[in-house]
Amino acid sequence: MRNFLILPALAVAAFAACSAPVLAQGGQFAAQVFVNDSAITEYELQQRRLFLTLLNAPPEMIDGALDALIDDRLRSSAAKSMGMEANAEQVQAGMEEFAARANLTAEQFVGELQKAGVSAETFRDFVAAGIVWRDVVRARFVGRSRATDAEVEQAIAEQGFGDEVPEGPRVLLSEIIIRRAPEEDARARLLAERVATIATTEASFDTAARQYSTAATREAGGQLDWMALSSLPEQVRGRVAALSPGQISAPVQVGPGAYAMFLLHERAAAPAALPAGVEALKYAQVLLPGGRSEAALAEAAKIRARVDTCDDLYGVASGVSADRLLVQTQPSSALPADLRAELSRLDPGEISTALTRGDALMVLMLCSRGPLLDTKTVPRDQVRARLQNERLVAFAEAYMAELRAGASIRYP
Repeated sequence: MRNFLILPALAVAAFAACSAPVLAQGGQFAAQVFVNDSAITEYELQQRRLFLTLLNAPPEMIDGALDALIDDRLRSSAAKSMGMEANAEQVQAGMEEFAARANLTAEQFVGELQKAGVSAETFRDFVAAGIVWRDVVRARFVGRSRATDAEVEQAIAEQGFGDEVPEGPRVLLSEIIIRRAPEEDARARLLAERVATIATTEASFDTAARQYSTAATREAGGQLDWMALSSLPEQVRGRVAALSPGQISAPVQVGPGAYAMFLLHERAAAPAALPAGVEALKYAQVLLPGGRSEAALAEAAKIRARVDTCDDLYGVASGVSADRLLVQTQPSSALPADLRAELSRLDPGEISTALTRGDALMVLMLCSRGPLLDTKTVPRDQVRARLQNERLVAFAEAYMAELRAGASIRYP
């Protein structure tokens, strides 16, 4: 229990010390902000802050409690305008799932909260806001977020090539990615450690991913597609390899200000590769106006000096070249002879400026070279769900920004 809720007496004492002056000034039911004429009171704000404190939430979440309450008001307003609300069964199920993170029933969890001064209504409202918002987003955008068969096949084609045929087992994982600016590495590490104390079961990992992860998979509870164990970054591979199905890794640093943890769902043998000799090339090209002119060659030299991988090209291909950037993967046999010959001379990450197309100079970069992988066994439903969830996340963020922009938010 102490891994999830800090000691109630200490929490209340510390929290009361910092909130007493505010309560004394205006009373606990004084309005802190009006959202479309609905007041958020000092009591609601202090309840939310205390609730987050008991959950060991990071300081930025506690500091942002008022903004979170504003968002909850906007979510509820949007739901009411659509005639939607979270019913009692949904809310109870959500409370039970949340309480299970601390190995408690909802009734036991509410009891612990009340001992520390947090009302059952605060917990219930917190859960209900998340439930109704998911329903609103799906009702408004699920039709627009659906991926067509062609889009699914395109996503598979874009990911179906690698530098080499994956060897060893495949794994089905869920992820939580905590990412901050590089200079906030310590804060990112602290948050990852706190999330690790919450995400201890498959159900709580799913919920924690939706709440804390910064990855696009958060709307799907962190769910990833099947992947080769060997394709994982080196610092992650060993952690995942040591897991048994149902186990969760400790946080591992995956970059400056970035930490990850993984839940292993299943492990399976690697799929068979297609016959040897079927080669695929992933390459990038940027077409610069002016052919082999001095200006075009100078621009190509600038690009060459600034990139190490194909992904870097997205950041440097600007202006006139932005709409002329192409990154794709094709069987080598399908490429024009001059392009195939030029790519055969390159190693991954190398650039050539030997070719032109019409009046444009081609900056050509080899991303990877390897066998064409069999995409027939790729789980289409998982790819479709991932694409849909990524779009729902984007729609939800845009809709919340729209609600905030159109709302009357007044501070007394």
